[in-house]
Amino acid sequence: MPARRRTTDMDLTRLPLFSFITQRMTWLGERQKVLAENIANADTPGYQAKDLKRFDVDAAAHAAGRRLGLAVTSSAHAAGAGATTSYGTIKVKPLETTLSGNTVSVDRELMKSADTAMDYQLVTNLYRKQLSMLRSVLARGS
Repeated sequence: MPARRRTTDMDLTRLPLFSFITQRMTWLGERQKVLAENIANADTPGYQAKDLKRFDVDAAAHAAGRRLGLAVTSSAHAAGAGATTSYGTIKVKPLETTLSGNTVSVDRELMKSADTAMDYQLVTNLYRKQLSMLRSVLARGS
């Protein structure tokens, strides 16, 4: 009987949920960079504020190996409406434009940055909880 090979390193990104969480964290990190660039250019003449396209949950779930979606019992249901592709930058519809043509609203960018930081913390906590549960299961199986 062949000896069982024991693996000490496990690639968590091969698990669909961890892959999905990693993609979301990457998107949130990229969004923070774009928002920071907007704030840094708040006084640059002609600078147009940018943001990332919405994180596409279906595309990320599909890339992670699973399809996450709502069960739809009628074609009239709005499940998945408004989904866009992730990671592409878009121009933000300006609240106001300065005389120099700059469309950055520092208050708006700071609010988006705070929302992104809260989302990142939420996803980080989810990652930790899932990792803790996985460790617990693996410890019991030993």
